[in-house]
Amino acid sequence: MDWWAALSIPVISAFIGWITNLIAVKAIFKPYEPLRIPGLPWGIQGVVPKRRAELAKSIGEIVEQELVKVDDLLQQMKSPEILDRITHSANESIRCMIIERIPSWVPNTVRGVILEMMGDMLDKQMPQVVRQIMEESGGGALGEKIKLAQLVEERLNAYDIKQIEALILKVASRELKHIELLGGVLGFIIGLVQVAIVYLST
Repeated sequence: MDWWAALSIPVISAFIGWITNLIAVKAIFKPYEPLRIPGLPWGIQGVVPKRRAELAKSIGEIVEQELVKVDDLLQQMKSPEILDRITHSANESIRCMIIERIPSWVPNTVRGVILEMMGDMLDKQMPQVVRQIMEESGGGALGEKIKLAQLVEERLNAYDIKQIEALILKVASRELKHIELLGGVLGFIIGLVQVAIVYLST
């Protein structure tokens, strides 16, 4: 075996390995729509577009069962910081509603007294009301109504497939590039092994 053949075999093998992995990575999403092949009963389509509904359902179940559980979300909502924010928002909303519903003919002094009285009452009663609502919601009724898996599944199915591709590439572009390069490296190693086998057999 001459040196040109010994060099070209690993290079060609590396190119084949790289291009194979490149096509495999592209085939995750492309083609978006099935490409029909004349004479064959099936077409060619990217893995994600073809199994989009199944993947969305599986991801939703994983998120709900393993990553973000509804009970954990409810417990987070019961933290003092969250309760204070909910109480403040509820107080402000009720005050705005009261201001809108006080007739315009009511004097400003009387209006101020009413708002002050309602403000004191809300400051005293609203935290207790919010805590009671959160405690009752933690009993399971609210948790059963919140279908986190279904929400995730619907959101993923609502995304355009190109948006999903852009999102995944944004997160995992480096890893996908490594897969492509790994194909070239493995191809080169296989080429060296082939050269060694041919050399030893002659």
